[in-house]
Amino acid sequence: MASESYNNLMVVSFYSRQLVGCEVVSVSAMTSNVDLILPPPDNLSFVFHLENGCSGVFVMVVSSRSPKILWRVVGTNGTLQIERGFQGQHGYLVSLYDANGQCKSSFFPFSGVTEELKAFFNDVSENTLKKGSQFVPEHRLSFVEGARDVALLEAMLESGSRQGKQVQVKKF
Repeated sequence: MASESYNNLMVVSFYSRQLVGCEVVSVSAMTSNVDLILPPPDNLSFVFHLENGCSGVFVMVVSSRSPKILWRVVGTNGTLQIERGFQGQHGYLVSLYDANGQCKSSFFPFSGVTEELKAFFNDVSENTLKKGSQFVPEHRLSFVEGARDVALLEAMLESGSRQGKQVQVKKF
C-alpha cells in the first residue's frame, strides 16, 4: 500500500507533464496525510502553470475507499479534464470542452503500466541486440524525462510542505 502512494505520485508527475505537450513551470500544492498507514502525503491538490501560459489543477485522494485522481487544464481553445476512478470504474474518463462549452467524453479502461513496461523491455532488448550507439531509445524513457518527472514531484512536495507556497520546477 505504501508503494502505491509513491507510484501514484510518479504517475501524476509524468502525466501532468505529458498531457498538454509542454512543461510545468511552477506549482502551488496542498498535501495531507489522512491514513497514517500510508507514508505522507496520501492526499495532494495542486495548481500548476505551464510554459505555454495555460494553467490547471490536479487532485489525488489515495486514502479513500474510492481513490480519485483528477486533472483539469484550461486553455484558450477549451478545457481538458481527465478523471481516474469514474463512477467506480477502473479507468479514465477524458472530457474535452470546446470554446463554446460543448463536451465530448470518452472512457478508457485502465490497464496499469502495461504499455510502459512493454516499451521498457523493448528498449532493453533492442539495446542488447544493437550494442550501443545504433540504438535509439523511446524518448519518454530517457534519463532527462525521468529527471523532469522527479523535479515536478519535488516541487509538488516542497510546495505542500510550505503550505502551498508557489515553487518553480527545476529545468533540465
